Amino acid sequence: MVDDSDSETTPSFLSSLPDQPITDDVVKQIGESDHPKIHGAMGFPGSTPGSIEAFLLNMEEATHVLVFDSSEGRWRVYESFDNTDMAHQEMIDHATEIANDWFAESLAGRVARAEDADSEL
Repeated sequence: MVDDSDSETTPSFLSSLPDQPITDDVVKQIGESDHPKIHGAMGFPGSTPGSIEAFLLNMEEATHVLVFDSSEGRWRVYESFDNTDMAHQEMIDHATEIANDWFAESLAGRVARAEDADSEL
């Protein structure tokens, strides 16, 4: 696991993302940027068609799984991992597992919030 506080790019990068899920085109632009530390990006489809609520950001020595926290209205790093000894597909597979874990947690939280809102009516 990589400590996010050591990354100079990730915090400033997060602040440049909008306060909402993004499209796959935006993820593609990020992955194709000229930033020397960014090696690519790949989105994971969100709960709404056409929106990306989680994506991987492949950087020099770490891959970050970034997620949109709808309860706080902002993007955050869900988990980072060292990718220096991983093949490309292995890195994608690992990031996909992490994103799937987040989607499961996120869905459970959304269902609980919806049930709470219904019970208050």
